[in-house]
Amino acid sequence: MATKAYFMINMEKRFSDDGYYLDAVRELEAMPEVKEVKPVSGACDLLVKVEAPIRMIFVANKIRTKKWVKSFHVLNVEPAQPTEAPKPVEQELLEA
Repeated sequence: MATKAYFMINMEKRFSDDGYYLDAVRELEAMPEVKEVKPVSGACDLLVKVEAPIRMIFVANKIRTKKWVKSFHVLNVEPAQPTEAPKPVEQELLEA
C-alpha cells in the first residue's frame, strides 16, 4: 500500500531569480512520486504532495538533496486509501 505525504520547502533563492523557481518546480514535477507542487507564501515557498509505494524517507531524502532546497519540513505522512478493500485471508483461499 502506498503512503501519502506533504512537504514544505523553502528555496535557496527568491522566486524572481532568473527562472530558478520554475526549474525547481519542473524538477519536482518530473519525479514520479510527486503528485502536486503548489507555490505558497508565508512559512514556506512550495507545498509538495507525494505518494509512493516505498518508505517516505527515501522520497524525502531525494528531494532534500536538491541544490535549491534551503530547508525542508515534513508536514504530514499518512497511509493512502486502498482502492479496493482487502479480502480476508479465508475468502482468498476459498476463491483460489
